[in-house]
Amino acid sequence: MLVDYHIHALGHQGGSYTRERLEKFFNAAQVQGIFELGLTEHDDYAAGVDRKVLEQAAASFPRLSVKLGLEISYWPGRKKEIAAFTQGLNLDYLIGSVHHINDWMFDHPAYQAVYAEWDFTRLYQAYFELIKKVATCGCFDVIGHFDLIKIYGYRPSEDIVALALPALRAIKEADLTVEVNTAGLHKPCREIYPAEELLAKCYDLSIPVTLGSDAHSFNEVGRDFAYARHLLFRIGYRKIATFTQRQRFLRNL
Repeated sequence: MLVDYHIHALGHQGGSYTRERLEKFFNAAQVQGIFELGLTEHDDYAAGVDRKVLEQAAASFPRLSVKLGLEISYWPGRKKEIAAFTQGLNLDYLIGSVHHINDWMFDHPAYQAVYAEWDFTRLYQAYFELIKKVATCGCFDVIGHFDLIKIYGYRPSEDIVALALPALRAIKEADLTVEVNTAGLHKPCREIYPAEELLAKCYDLSIPVTLGSDAHSFNEVGRDFAYARHLLFRIGYRKIATFTQRQRFLRNL
């Protein structure tokens, strides 16, 4: 069963849902053989989510199960804000992601030069410490693009699994799900998030996984999922996580 649980129908443009916009994503999902599609706008654009329009568009695709979530950027001190913001939203799941270290948006191409100011081992330690905080804050169901810090291909000299292990153990302790995000294959790092050795460690720790394309346009829905599915099978995964009303279910992959 293929699912795509990381879809930004509004991209970075904002605006509001329209049937025309959503139906392009839903049609692309069916073409890709996806049975369940999760819309996860960035929290900055949550005001553009129109449930009535969503239901109207989904009604034209009865074979497609449409879920509603959000991707929320986490930084220290934001826990109460996130809890208040999401209370009563009636979502199926929440993705917690790290895009900032202090005030540096490290995945934005305009700020790539800041990498030169870091020792990469310390950078990865700082990043995974933030992922650990995401896992322990109690706000989320899914960890988004677990090793996003590698986006521009900068790598530490230390073993990546050792650096990530405290965060992975926190994810396991919190019983969260790790997203296998194919967008990294189209970034300078040219590698899926998380890397294969990190996924293998997730499997060793019995951490469940789900799939996400991180699509910001309809032609990116389900991108490279055949590769991702093959990778998961090779590691040993046979189940994929799905969500309904913040409850996780494991389905055959």
